[in-house]
Amino acid sequence: MELFRMIKSDARRAMRFCGGREIASVMIIALAYLAISLTESVLLMIFCGKDAFYYDIFSLAKTYDEAVFITAVAAFVWFFVMPALLLGYIKLSLSFAEGNDESIVTLFDMFSSFKKFIGSAFFGIAFVIRYLFVFAAAILPGGAFLWFAETYIPGGNRTAEILKIAACCVAVAIMILCIFLAIIFVQRWNLAAYYRASGMGIHKSFSLSAKATKGLCTRIISFKFSFIGWGIFSLLVLPLIWTVPYYGISNAIFAKYLMERYEHSLAEVPESVSAEVTFEETD
Repeated sequence: MELFRMIKSDARRAMRFCGGREIASVMIIALAYLAISLTESVLLMIFCGKDAFYYDIFSLAKTYDEAVFITAVAAFVWFFVMPALLLGYIKLSLSFAEGNDESIVTLFDMFSSFKKFIGSAFFGIAFVIRYLFVFAAAILPGGAFLWFAETYIPGGNRTAEILKIAACCVAVAIMILCIFLAIIFVQRWNLAAYYRASGMGIHKSFSLSAKATKGLCTRIISFKFSFIGWGIFSLLVLPLIWTVPYYGISNAIFAKYLMERYEHSLAEVPESVSAEVTFEETD
């Protein structure tokens, strides 16, 4: 689409003057994630020995109490640090999309005050809960149908086995359809992080995002899928250093377009209202 081509063209143009800072920001976030993961792995190896390499956390927890504590602390750190960094990155990308020459220090803006820091963590938790609820609800119909088939279709003969296989196929088809619909539905919160990074409250960010993306969820998915070619190209690993920042700045420009589009729609005054006001002033 022409709009997508224009956004990507603007993103490539923006990358010429902010590409270095975008790449550095992505690398800082990746290093922070790796630091948390590696620290957790090292501590598990120290306290749990070689078992940490061969068993998952649930198996380790049965033998080593330290494993639960280490994983809980790692999750706690992750939920407080990563949302703050990601919101800082979104704010930085949004400022680049608006044509501002921001410093990379903006990446750490959510750490500038205790209120912002805690707010970013709660926003991340709210974001995850909303997504989990939607996808759990999407899996429920197919899962319930599968449970019904396994529980109430008796086995022991060929006809029953065929019915079970057919029921499983129907259940999987229902799950795939519901998950696809859930993917479309959650796009209504695509702008929530951008509104939050702009200083809006948590609830208002989700509310404004739902209003600004109303009727546009399929277009948002189409925009994201238009980067599949770049994703395949990035399997070479090295181009990933360019692709991720390019994708980030493109999303920021698209988000800025949708946010401004919604603001302009609010600013427009219906002709009937305008005529009524003019008539009253004339009288």
